[in-house]
Amino acid sequence: MGYRKTIRRIEVSLKGHPTFGQEADYPVAVARGKTLDEYLRLMGHIETPDGDEQSGVIRQLEEFGDSLISWNLEHHETGEPLPCTREALFSLDNDLAMALATDWLERLGGKVDRPLPSGSPDGGPSPEASIPMEPLSGSPLPTAVPA
Repeated sequence: MGYRKTIRRIEVSLKGHPTFGQEADYPVAVARGKTLDEYLRLMGHIETPDGDEQSGVIRQLEEFGDSLISWNLEHHETGEPLPCTREALFSLDNDLAMALATDWLERLGGKVDRPLPSGSPDGGPSPEASIPMEPLSGSPLPTAVPA
């Protein structure tokens, strides 16, 4: 039986963001990851087969909107939950939509939260420090290269 890989779910969090992440409640979304081919096309490293002329930013925002699974965003006046759709993403404040999409793109590319959690091991001492370093024999090795 082989390994069956599923598309990963990426948590997008603006916790700590200078504009949106300074309060107890901050924007969080969950979106699907991408295959390597999809990611490279999204980042503009591979041309799209249909010759798509849209700007990279528009294509990235649309892909993020289509990849959304859930979020905790509410309507700014009514407090009702916003539907988790591309249309709702495009109805958000420009800065908020761009911050969410940017975090998603960075996480697609491998970004991890810093610093590591306090329970993360530091790797321990380097083994090289404990290996004795002394000459193998008392005679020096030749330094000249034979012709």
